Amino acid sequence: MADLQHHLSGNVEQYVQRIKMHDDVDAPRRVEHFAEFRRIADAKDAAIELDAEGWTVTVERRRLTHGVLIAAQIATVDVETADRLTAQVFTVVDTHGGRYDGWNAPVLRAL
Repeated sequence: MADLQHHLSGNVEQYVQRIKMHDDVDAPRRVEHFAEFRRIADAKDAAIELDAEGWTVTVERRRLTHGVLIAAQIATVDVETADRLTAQVFTVVDTHGGRYDGWNAPVLRAL
């Protein structure tokens, strides 16, 4: 799970950058998490599991057999929430043989 720790550390860095950009980190917005799989079937299995956990999930084919998974949820981007959601997606992706590739969300400027 060393790779998970890398992503959790990245959440802190992203939080600091968002604060510098005056992002309202407590405002809910669409947050998308990304993962890559060598087998499209594994991506689809992970998608089924994440869907059952309340995520909106899409799987796109890359090359002949590879897949990219995008799992989205409406959430805040504070560190605690980012860590919880990152760990949730990372665990499912890892269980199905994929490689978690981080998350992205729009910046919502604080007024």
